[in-house]
Amino acid sequence: MDPFKIIGGLLVALGFLFRAISIAYFNQRAKSLPDDPKAHRAFAGRKQRALVIDAFFIVMGFYLLFTH
Repeated sequence: MDPFKIIGGLLVALGFLFRAISIAYFNQRAKSLPDDPKAHRAFAGRKQRALVIDAFFIVMGFYLLFTH
C-alpha cells in the first residue's frame, strides 16, 4: 500500500477523533463557564481554533488520499 494513503487515512481518522473530543470537551466546559463576557469571548475563540485545527487534519488527510 502507498504510504501517502496510509498517512492520509490516519490524518482523517485523527481529525474526526479530535473533533469528537473537542465537541465533548467544549460541551462539558460550557456548563461551568462564568457569566463574564470576557470569558465567553475567550471560550468562543478557543472553540473556533479547535474547529480550525480539526478541519485542517481532515482536509490534509483527504488531500493526501486524493492526490497521491
